[in-house]
Amino acid sequence: FALHANYPNPFNPVTNIPYDIAKESFVTLIIYDLLGREVIKLVNKYQMPGKYLTRWNGKNSLNKEIPSGIYFIRFSAGDHSLVKKITLLK
Repeated sequence: FALHANYPNPFNPVTNIPYDIAKESFVTLIIYDLLGREVIKLVNKYQMPGKYLTRWNGKNSLNKEIPSGIYFIRFSAGDHSLVKKITLLK
């Protein structure tokens, strides 16, 4: 179970978010703003063990561009959870 550093970071307009899961799990990968509001849910499904890569284009769930700033990736798989900070610069 690992959430690797996204690259590039800071990013504009797209960042890659690599992660690994060790056993079949329900996986969520959600981006939040500084106030804790959900921006977009990038992953929300069962996945088999392996290495994965998700891309985020700096848009919210309504497909609208969001402002520059600091955001958080919350990654959960089974009973594991991690949070990492990312920066969007325009």
